[in-house]
Amino acid sequence: MKFLLLRAPERKHAAEIYSFFSPSIYPPLGLQCIGASLEHEGCKVEIIDLCLEKNPDENLKNSLISSDAVGISVYSNDYDSVLDVSNKIKEIDSDISLIIGGPHCTFFPEKSLNDIPKADISVIGEGEKVIVDIYKYIHGEKNLSEINGIYYRENNQIKKGKPLEVINDLDSLYFPARHLVEKYDYGKVDNSYLYKPKFTSMISSRGCPFKCRFCARYGNFIEGWGFRQRSAESVVKEIQEIDGKYGSVMISDDCFLADKKRSNKILDSLIETGTSIDLILEGVRVDSADIEIYKKMKKANVKLVGYGIESGNQDILDFYNKKVTLDQIRAAVNLGHKMGFITMATFMFGAPMETKNHVKNTIKFACSLPLDIAIFSPLYYQIGSQLWKESIENKKDIKNLYSIIADSRDGLGNLTSDELNKYTQEASRQFYIRPSYILGQFYRAFVRKDFSLLKNGLKVITSFKGETD
Repeated sequence: MKFLLLRAPERKHAAEIYSFFSPSIYPPLGLQCIGASLEHEGCKVEIIDLCLEKNPDENLKNSLISSDAVGISVYSNDYDSVLDVSNKIKEIDSDISLIIGGPHCTFFPEKSLNDIPKADISVIGEGEKVIVDIYKYIHGEKNLSEINGIYYRENNQIKKGKPLEVINDLDSLYFPARHLVEKYDYGKVDNSYLYKPKFTSMISSRGCPFKCRFCARYGNFIEGWGFRQRSAESVVKEIQEIDGKYGSVMISDDCFLADKKRSNKILDSLIETGTSIDLILEGVRVDSADIEIYKKMKKANVKLVGYGIESGNQDILDFYNKKVTLDQIRAAVNLGHKMGFITMATFMFGAPMETKNHVKNTIKFACSLPLDIAIFSPLYYQIGSQLWKESIENKKDIKNLYSIIADSRDGLGNLTSDELNKYTQEASRQFYIRPSYILGQFYRAFVRKDFSLLKNGLKVITSFKGETD
């Protein structure tokens, strides 16, 4: 039996600075984890990343001929592209089992089957164990009504399986089946490598112990969904397994340093064994910064640390429930810069009480920090966030939406969406088109003997010039 797993083509969004959040940069980690579970059941698995396929329709058609079931990841902001793909699949083979999963299905478990009417089964939450039960169902060994964490079609009705079960023992899961996507080249931003190739990703924990007000959290929807970590031994074993095969790995945790004892154990083991793979830490809280653990990060080949800073105003940070101070932000970024890490941070505009003066403060604050990369965006109220829940309680008409910009015309802030987008673009211009920043990036490129970041930065600056021509 063969499972075909798909990542749908990305929707064309307005260009973001450095395009860091484009799906095509990152391998589809969830599909690789699903693939590993299926392969350990003896199932043949193929992954097609339609974001990167040069002949997507032809390759999809050829692969469907030999497939018995198809699984597709669905995100709420691009479920329309999944809808298109699902229609093509059923046109080619109307009887093939089509399974969807991912955030859209978790937040809209029943609605997702209405949004994608060609899909047969919708998986809620984590799919590694559920997919094995679905595999057994297709084999005739299990009934859909007996499977945890799914919705499914039966006799033109949408029915619910057994309650979802959260996977608490993450060490029990198989390592991602990375060989299934080796045909693709990840880690490129605008056709340039930002990280050392070959690039891959992994997780060492799921969930987050913190409760930022704007964050879309499964824990607000799923009972028992909390912060869970893999053991240090399991994390080190996976990194050792891919060391030498890959040049860089992004650890895509919400907060890698949440448990300092575990983080120290991981870093100590990597230093002791002498792994050479570069580590990219996507989620690092500023209040976890200290000189000793940053020194270990340096020795363990950490190359980039990403901070969620969000604002240069203490009252906005307090409203977001960030539980950090501006002084902690300065200290963390300065320490990361001193250690020679590539420092990246995200900022948002649009908190309900945010004014134009707040926006100016954030831009000024961002420019005062020794950051290599700053990503500015408007605030979006997202399903699963505390902001979303509070807005519904306050009778805002957003219940059937999955994401909405904090537009004053919808009663969600003080600034219009046009103003928020204008300030986002202006912030990027002010941050990147500074003589001190440009000269600093030239200097750091020569010190690092790595010009990839500089090349991408020059493209950003060129793009700003094009916008004003």
